[in-house]
Amino acid sequence: MPIRWQLLLRPADPTRTTRVPPTQLHGLACTLLEGITADHYSQTKPFSITPLVEAPQRPGHATLALGWLDDRTIPPLDTLRGERVRLGSQFFTIEDIRTASAPYPALQALPATHTATLTFLSVTHFTRSGRWIPLPDPELLYASLARRWNTFAPHPLPDPLITDLLTTVRLTAHELRSAPADLGPATRTGFTGHATFTLPHTTPPDTASAFTSLSAYAEAAGTGAQTTHGLGWTTTTLHPQDTRPPPQNPQPPLSTVSPTDMPPSRNRTAQGKPGRAPFGATGSPRSTP
Repeated sequence: MPIRWQLLLRPADPTRTTRVPPTQLHGLACTLLEGITADHYSQTKPFSITPLVEAPQRPGHATLALGWLDDRTIPPLDTLRGERVRLGSQFFTIEDIRTASAPYPALQALPATHTATLTFLSVTHFTRSGRWIPLPDPELLYASLARRWNTFAPHPLPDPLITDLLTTVRLTAHELRSAPADLGPATRTGFTGHATFTLPHTTPPDTASAFTSLSAYAEAAGTGAQTTHGLGWTTTTLHPQDTRPPPQNPQPPLSTVSPTDMPPSRNRTAQGKPGRAPFGATGSPRSTP
């Protein structure tokens, strides 16, 4: 089932912490989640990772989150407290791990909505025919989420349902800024910020339900390309159908909550208020150690 682990890390030498490149994040995720028997060349990976960021309210500490999508097996990350991990030339001790999960049936059972706001906390981009797309194209975004869902969920979404969703979902509001994705010689231009996606009021209930499930799923799966390298870190706000989303600056859901104070996962808030997707909070994206 989709799971997010929030790791609180203490650097061995706080004076030497530097920005961690995506390749090192990818290496750590592979080490912790895949093991030596995994298919490292699979086009659709069962995990995502966020950038390493400063831990709010814990000076000298860092935090990152790992998402897991495969319903058949769950890596034993909860046993790693006290273990030492390496990111490039830096070493960190895992001081705490917080877990939030949302089984696929629970995601499918979320109250259907026609509007969702996705906040992109790390650089996000999409690819099409060998070209990168530095915009939150709704068809590319939800097609990639549906592909990951159908790869790992016990009950895939039917192709006609996905087609109906991709032909009806619209980007209706955004506040974005361009940003580089530093991938060494393969630097890409992406974006950060937030975007609101909406379905028509005439959308069939099963399509609206799939839209809701996939929007919430983005918190574990990430969005766009190279989510296994720290790109596409996403949080989701689901808007009840009887309200309109705020015109600008939706609060990144729980983005400023300390990982040591992270609440358990939860479903929708009271009717009439925007609802959080059912995964736990992540660390503040303000800076990278």
